[in-house]
Amino acid sequence: MMLSTIDKVSELLQDDSITIFEIHNATGINLKTIKELRKSKDLAKAINNLKYNDVLVLEDFFNDVQINYINGHDDNDFYKFVIRMGDWFDESMGIQQEYYQSEEGLDDDLMIATAIQTLNDISTRNKSIMLDLYFSYSRDEQNI
Repeated sequence: MMLSTIDKVSELLQDDSITIFEIHNATGINLKTIKELRKSKDLAKAINNLKYNDVLVLEDFFNDVQINYINGHDDNDFYKFVIRMGDWFDESMGIQQEYYQSEEGLDDDLMIATAIQTLNDISTRNKSIMLDLYFSYSRDEQNI
């Protein structure tokens, strides 16, 4: 199950192992705001009332916490996965280019290679997408 931005920020704010000061230092959000969020009876509503940029930096910090946890407890598995995905994207683009140049090649094979490159660019720039892919991979690797 993929977590929404609100779910991620809620989990971060409810995690007592992460101090208010750590959240402040990582996000730049003032301490009073973070304290008020943690005390809120309706956390989702309180998060929705934040500035959009504050929500994004909280989500980014949540992602960093997740990545650091995975790498620290699972022998850098997240980074290994990112490298493996990059290799897969490169190989897939090469295969599409070979198809395009072969006798069986289709007119759109080169366009598919471009689409694969775009997917690579989007996923590697977005920690949330890459974490979703990682959790999908680690959860379902034996179910294919």
